[in-house]
Amino acid sequence: MTDHCCPLRSLERRGLSPFFLNTMKNRLLLFFLSIHIFSFLCFADDAEILLPEVTTFIPATVEQKFVITAEDIEAAHYESLSELVERCGIQMLSYGPYGLESKASVRGFTDETVRVVIDGICVNNAQYGTFDLSSIDLSGVEKIEIIRGGFTEGVEDEEAVGGVIYIRMKKINLRNTLKTDVSIKTFFNSERPLDSVFQKLGFEGRLGENSFLTASGTLNFAGNRYLYKMDKTYSLCDGAFGAADKKGIWKNQENASVIDGNASSFLTQYFGNGNYFSIGEIFYGGHKNTPGSVNSSDQGLQRDYNNNLSFSLWNPAIADFFNMKNSVAWLFNNRFYKNHMHKTMAGSENSHHVINTIKYTGTVDFNSLAGGRVQQTAGLSADFTTLDSTNDGNHSQVSGVFKETTKIAARGGWSFSLPMAGKLCINDLKSNFAFVPKAGVAWEHEIFANGSLQLTADVYRMVQFPNMDDLFWQGGGYHGNPNLKPEYGWGGDLGAVLKNIRLGQGNRSSVFVFGVTVFSDYYKDKIKWEGGTTQNIASAFYLGVDFNLSADLFAGLWILDLNGEYLYNRLLDKENKYTYGKRIMWTPDLVCNLTSTLNFELVKISLSATYTGRRYTDNMNLYYLKPYVLMNLAVESAPIKDCFTPYLKVDNLLNWQYQSVEGYTMPGISLTMGARYIF
Repeated sequence: MTDHCCPLRSLERRGLSPFFLNTMKNRLLLFFLSIHIFSFLCFADDAEILLPEVTTFIPATVEQKFVITAEDIEAAHYESLSELVERCGIQMLSYGPYGLESKASVRGFTDETVRVVIDGICVNNAQYGTFDLSSIDLSGVEKIEIIRGGFTEGVEDEEAVGGVIYIRMKKINLRNTLKTDVSIKTFFNSERPLDSVFQKLGFEGRLGENSFLTASGTLNFAGNRYLYKMDKTYSLCDGAFGAADKKGIWKNQENASVIDGNASSFLTQYFGNGNYFSIGEIFYGGHKNTPGSVNSSDQGLQRDYNNNLSFSLWNPAIADFFNMKNSVAWLFNNRFYKNHMHKTMAGSENSHHVINTIKYTGTVDFNSLAGGRVQQTAGLSADFTTLDSTNDGNHSQVSGVFKETTKIAARGGWSFSLPMAGKLCINDLKSNFAFVPKAGVAWEHEIFANGSLQLTADVYRMVQFPNMDDLFWQGGGYHGNPNLKPEYGWGGDLGAVLKNIRLGQGNRSSVFVFGVTVFSDYYKDKIKWEGGTTQNIASAFYLGVDFNLSADLFAGLWILDLNGEYLYNRLLDKENKYTYGKRIMWTPDLVCNLTSTLNFELVKISLSATYTGRRYTDNMNLYYLKPYVLMNLAVESAPIKDCFTPYLKVDNLLNWQYQSVEGYTMPGISLTMGARYIF
């Protein structure tokens, strides 16, 4: 990960496509039609679905996952995965409104250290390590799980340091269902009252007795013509209600419109005893105007085409002893950027980046060893990547992870987890290898008639190999360093969770879950852009607290969710007296979200408040961005005749003028009105 993100690197990867909209419409229509025809021709209906029982006595898990279900996503009407992650009390580094670059920062770590895993396949980009959070169609998602920290047990998420975002796509629905969702948005801009239109369409159902198809797609237009305020020094204002305490000038955001769409489709076939295979396709296309920072004249156009084609085969309880899953995926990323300004400057010319990755992930789980008290998992993940880039040149990469995890259940509610992994990465002719050991322990015990206490502790090694930009980038006065070393470190967690504490009876019953985790990380040889290149010169110490509270009050009438993170960190580069002992730039001391939901018979009302603390804009801690609070309201009626559901939401109720990244304007208050119809 890099502490200091070069703005030119962030803005280099952009594109233009004159025929984007028509091309995307035709491709989506052809794709859905071909999937339907293929499924009817190829699959029989005579296999019986029989799910075998698995014996296990592992009482508790060391991993603490924050879970968001499809019902949660539908009720909140999120526009993108970025918005959802931010509502989980996680910092988002955003370079503008809907559709523009946005990346999650967990525990002060960002970029490739936060892994995104879709159905067992890690989809982080090999060139610059991140994943475009706007490229997932949330209407096709069944469940999202978020893990903070580097203690992970699966082979597919091994390179995580800051955390993991697991995404499971919808694959099975016993009832044929066709959904459509249309919404419009306004930023209360008199010059453009109607700013954005979002359209979603999805199908879930059975093609035969044991054949299932899920397909969904979106087509969106966001003008992003919101108002922002500048003071008399032409700096962006900060504060609620349009920064009312300052005299300033209101301006229209220009050159930030986005046209994008995505599609996902999964065909699943069971063929006896719970065995199944699934063919999946996830596609995203985006045509994005990129305005640059507010004080620059740098403007560009970006075209993104991302494709994820996968095949998965799952065989549960083979010989009543183990289950096995194999997945193969082709990941394709095409980004083209056209710069409208400063075309003669080095690094400001048009650029094109094409990445192809073939990835395999296979796991074997032995769930019933020693009468179910020992669980053994072994997995292999391997991929081959080719890169054709204007700024990086032509390169190839081979990488892989072998990992085994042993879980042991002991008496008294104790369980132990011992993940061990070996990582290999070969860029052209240079190779890196690392051994990554981890160890964790959990204890769970009932402390009340209804409720339990769970304690966890773990320690893990962190290793991050340099990405291809770090090694090979050339442009904008910056160049990569092919002699970089991997980043190394150690981390640990100590946590406690009170689970399912029930108070009261009947309609007055309430259920509480409260968790707190103290974590600490030490990292060295961090890759940092300095002196026009990348160098292993940074070391840092992290100490913080993750916390969460969930309260289901009055038998579901009122639900409260609180999630957040307090972070203390310091740079430890003794050779640099100006940054030694200073806070890492862009990392706030506190990020948290509180969501309150009222479930009435005829309407559901959800009010959320997200706080992001002060962030320094340099590692010398001379300048900083002020804290901000985003309040959001969502109101959804009960389904009318079980099929029609109108809703509205108001984002940034306080019309807070704020910056997520220095110099980039963020939207003020907006109103979205929409309706979902189920056929």
